[in-house]
Amino acid sequence: MKIAKFRGHSLPWGVHTTSPALMRSQNYVILPVLLVVGAVCSYAQTPDPRPEHGVVQEDRPPLTPLPAEQDWSFLRDASKRVDPLDKLKYVPIGDSAQRYLSSGLDYRGEYEYFDNWAMGAGPQDHNGYLLNRVMPHFDLHFGTEVRLFTEFQFGYEAYRNGGPRPGLDEDKGDVHQSFLEVGSRVSHERGFSLRAGRQEIVLGSGKLFDNNEGLNVKLSFDGVRFIAQSRIVRWDAFAAKPVEDNPGFFDDGPIHTQTSWGSYLTIPSRLGARGFADLYYLGLSTKNASYSRGSGIEFRHTIGIRAFRLPARGWDYNWEANIQFGSLGSSAILSWSISTETAFQFRGMHFNPRIVLRADAYSGDHGSGNEAIGTYNSYFPRGAYFTNKLVPTMGPQNLVDVHPLVQFQIKPSITGSFGWMWYWKESAMDGVYGYGSGILIAPANTSQSGYVGTLGDLEIRWAPAPHFIVAVNMMGFRPGRSLVDQINARGPIAANTGIAYRF
Repeated sequence: MKIAKFRGHSLPWGVHTTSPALMRSQNYVILPVLLVVGAVCSYAQTPDPRPEHGVVQEDRPPLTPLPAEQDWSFLRDASKRVDPLDKLKYVPIGDSAQRYLSSGLDYRGEYEYFDNWAMGAGPQDHNGYLLNRVMPHFDLHFGTEVRLFTEFQFGYEAYRNGGPRPGLDEDKGDVHQSFLEVGSRVSHERGFSLRAGRQEIVLGSGKLFDNNEGLNVKLSFDGVRFIAQSRIVRWDAFAAKPVEDNPGFFDDGPIHTQTSWGSYLTIPSRLGARGFADLYYLGLSTKNASYSRGSGIEFRHTIGIRAFRLPARGWDYNWEANIQFGSLGSSAILSWSISTETAFQFRGMHFNPRIVLRADAYSGDHGSGNEAIGTYNSYFPRGAYFTNKLVPTMGPQNLVDVHPLVQFQIKPSITGSFGWMWYWKESAMDGVYGYGSGILIAPANTSQSGYVGTLGDLEIRWAPAPHFIVAVNMMGFRPGRSLVDQINARGPIAANTGIAYRF
């Protein structure tokens, strides 16, 4: 996907746009940019800093965790190859400028300390451990309408007592993405294309489908995806199976017990300039779903709507609501979720503060017997939704949270955020769930209190040079009354520091 050219007034975190009047007239033109930037913003609450002496070009796409969405064909003009690594971003093949190979690399090395992992259950590590992830990718274009994109994943953990956490820390080597894309969108913003093979699926804010960039092992899917995009509308339709993380070499395969499918439409909204809306249907079939009330074969359908506006000076928002229905064994399912994020970017102040208030509610189970199961299913959510980077303590089921935070920019190369969260159970008759499908921290009816606990987190990000980002994260959770009676209810404390390199 090509990135539109921005000129004029500066927005927070290095986003640029035209004048307000012209922006209103060009509201529909920036749809491709909103889709890319909106997806990028979903990975961390703290936006990426900008190196003070980085390359600035209108055509140059941002180096994001979505390399499959970047278009480097502008480098066929040799005069635009100003970065020393541009010779690897565009390697012509033959006489045609549309036949080329683009390559890149994403490396991340981290030291992490996590005391009272899993609320103190199981082996604990009081010295910390190392996480490393290397992800090279290759984008081979055979012409204007055919390309093969491939990305590998090598993730390692070292020195953790109890070994790597399953599905989170280690995948010694595997194909993370490998898909063939055919259609006009291979070389143009508008048009259509079909992607077949292993690929990431990131939709909206990542609350139901995400690649889990924050974790050491990312998520992808095996399947097909159709993408159509016009001047004002984008539509995604897909059918896929999530890829299972096996820690060995090139041993990952699809999870045959789960199948997902869906339709995701983005259109302009009537809620002012830069306003858009998502309308979606997402289905999921699971052969071994498990909840506090029971387990069995699950068929779940989600219908939802999301209204959002790209962060800018002044007000912005990201509001989403959906309803789920289906069956778990012989029982019916009826659940829901509401998520809101409302923010204000102050003008002309030191540190460019952006004040954010988030509030979420995910339904729990209120009944028993033949009543419909109310526990929400978050499908394949972003692991770092409740925290900036660290693996979350709570999962988005049977949960209500209030989450104020402030983002700040000390200077363009240093950004940060600080937030505080309070959690309650949506239903006292359901359990407390951890991050991951079917993980119960506390079964139902173990406490009469609905207060789950509070969590604070801080992140600082620094771009010392082009292609590099250094980050520090800290998080602490204090269990509430609904957890203090559990055998394992010690509050986790975690810290993480690392460096990322991307080209």
